[in-house]
Amino acid sequence: MELSRQIPANPNQGGVQFRPAPGAQQPPQAVNTVLARLIHVAIAALKADSLLKAARTIVNQIHTLVKTERAVLVPVGGIKRILAISGDLEPVQDNPFAQAVDEVRKFFQKQGEAVIITKDTLPKEIKAPNTEKILEAMGGTSVLWLPLSSPSGGEESRYALWLEKWNNKPWGQEEIKLLTHASVFFGQALSAPKKAVKKSNKKRIFILILIVIGALMCFPVHSRISAPVQIIPDHPYYVFAPFDGIVEELMVQPGEKVNEGDIIFRYDTRILEKQLEEARKGIAVARAELARLEGAAYKDEDARAKIPVQKLEIERKESEVAFIEKQLELSEVRTASAGVVVIDEPDALIGASLRTGEMVLSIADPEHTKPRMMVPVTDAGLLNKDAPVFIHLDSDPLRRISGKVERIGFDVRLSDEQVPSVLVDALWEDEVNAAPGQRGAARIQGPKTYLGLQIFRKPLMSLRTMFGI
Repeated sequence: MELSRQIPANPNQGGVQFRPAPGAQQPPQAVNTVLARLIHVAIAALKADSLLKAARTIVNQIHTLVKTERAVLVPVGGIKRILAISGDLEPVQDNPFAQAVDEVRKFFQKQGEAVIITKDTLPKEIKAPNTEKILEAMGGTSVLWLPLSSPSGGEESRYALWLEKWNNKPWGQEEIKLLTHASVFFGQALSAPKKAVKKSNKKRIFILILIVIGALMCFPVHSRISAPVQIIPDHPYYVFAPFDGIVEELMVQPGEKVNEGDIIFRYDTRILEKQLEEARKGIAVARAELARLEGAAYKDEDARAKIPVQKLEIERKESEVAFIEKQLELSEVRTASAGVVVIDEPDALIGASLRTGEMVLSIADPEHTKPRMMVPVTDAGLLNKDAPVFIHLDSDPLRRISGKVERIGFDVRLSDEQVPSVLVDALWEDEVNAAPGQRGAARIQGPKTYLGLQIFRKPLMSLRTMFGI
C-alpha cells in the first residue's frame, strides 16, 4: 500500500520541539556531520545497559539526524502501547495519544516499509477517531511510521518509530532514506543484550562504524563547485573614443553618478585648433586662386580649364574644415545613458593617447547587476546551464543569495589566485541589491553523484597526477 501521510501531535501529551537538523540533500561537510551523529546515536544505544535506556537514547537523539517535533518508540506487539517518548516524558498507556498510537500500530504492524500519514491520506478503513484528532492538532501533523529492522532477518519488526512534524511540514524522501538506513542500527540496538560493553564488543562497534560509513559513502548527493565571485554590471553602457587624440581632462570619478548628456572627459584640442586654422587659410587661398583663374579665363584657355579643378579643391578644403569642426564638437565626450561611472584606473586615463573605437570607461546601472565566477577548469565539466548558484558576499557572509547559471565561457584565463579558470555568468533569482565590485564566494550545484565520489574526487585527481595513472 503506497501512502503519503503524517500524524500530528496532541498538545496534552507534552511534545518537545527540537532545534532544526540538517536535511538529507546537503554539502559533503554537512553529510559528514550527519554521519558522525548517526554513529554517535547508534553507539550510545548499543552501550545502554537496558532496553528502556536504549529506547530513550534513540527518541531523544534522533532529532540530530532529521528535524522532528516529537519522537515515540512503539512496540509493534504486546500490551504496552508506548515504550519511550522524547523529552524523557513518562509514557501514559491509556490517554488519547496512546490510543491514537495503538490505532495506527494495529493497522501498520505488518508494514515493512516507512509510511507517511496525514489527515488527508489516513486510510478510511482505519477506525481511528483519536488518530484523526492528533493529525488535525498543531496546525496539521505529519507522522512518519518507521518500522525498525529486525536483526534476526524476520520480515516483521518488533519496534517502530512514530516521528512527528507539525504545521503541515512534509517529510522529504532523502530524510526517509536516511532514517531507513538508521533503522537497521536502531533495531540491532534494541534487540542486543543490554549489559556493559566489554572489549569483545569493540570489534562489533568498529564493524558497525565501517558499515555506516560505507552506506553513507553511497548516499546520493549533488556535486558542489566552489568558486570566487565578483558582482559586475549587467549590460552597461560603454563609452568609446570617437577619434584619435589625447585626453586632457577627466570630468568624472569612479562610482560617481551621472545623467544622460553629462560630459565624461575632454580631448586636448590644440592640434585640432591649429589644423582648423590652417584649413581655413587653405580655403581662403583656394578661393583667391579661383577668382584669379576666373579673371584670366577670358583670355587664357589654360586658366579656363583649371576652374573646375579649383572648385573641387575648394570643396575638399571646406570638407576638411567641416571634419575638423566636427571633431572639435566631439572633443567633449558625453554619456548617452545615466548611471554610475566604472573606471579601473582614472589617473592613468589623463594624458593617455586614445585610438578611435577604444573603450574608455562604462556607465553602469547599480540596480542591474549579475555575478561573475571564475570556475577552475578541473570543475568545468560539472557545469550546466541554469544550474542553481548560491552566493555569499564578503560584505554580508551570513546572507545566502540564489541565482542560476546563464553563460559558461570557453576561454581559459588565470584567476586572482593564479588558478586556470573559465568565466561563468549567472542571473539573480530574485531582486538583489548588490553594488558592482563586491566580491564573495559562490557554490554551484552540479549533477547527482555519490557522497564518496564527491569527497574523494579531488584527492583521486591529485593521486592520478602524482603517479601518472
